[in-house]
Amino acid sequence: MAPKFTLVPSEIFSEDSARDIISEVVPLEKGEPLSFLEIKAYDAVLVYAGKTRPAVYDMIMSLFKLRGYNKILASVKDGYLYLVIAQGDRLVFCNCFQAKDFTTAEYYIFMVLKQLQINPEVSTLTFMSEVAGEKMAELYHYFKAAEVLQ
Repeated sequence: MAPKFTLVPSEIFSEDSARDIISEVVPLEKGEPLSFLEIKAYDAVLVYAGKTRPAVYDMIMSLFKLRGYNKILASVKDGYLYLVIAQGDRLVFCNCFQAKDFTTAEYYIFMVLKQLQINPEVSTLTFMSEVAGEKMAELYHYFKAAEVLQ
């Protein structure tokens, strides 16, 4: 079961519309509790099902620790790739994909970068999860750098 969340601009968010907003992107159980967190730095609100804060919140907040214009932060955990990307001070992508193996995770990372027209050769890919040494070495063929956020 995929984590249920969506990120919306603050200007269109209201508590009354939260269920309608998230229902447009993920199926909800009847009466499933919703929570939300304001992310002032990006003028956005993270709406999510349940009481447990999704991993992408911490990832979004960690973008401020990264250097460079293209900030690409990924985490592979429990069969999912979580991916958040900012360009400068603007958050441009936040989503998760089912990825049962690292090759599938790589596919989604490259697909998103292509859609956003981000050149990996001038970008650093940062992970919030541990990545095997051979996988990190493989990423150096495509990215300026690949590292794990400490």
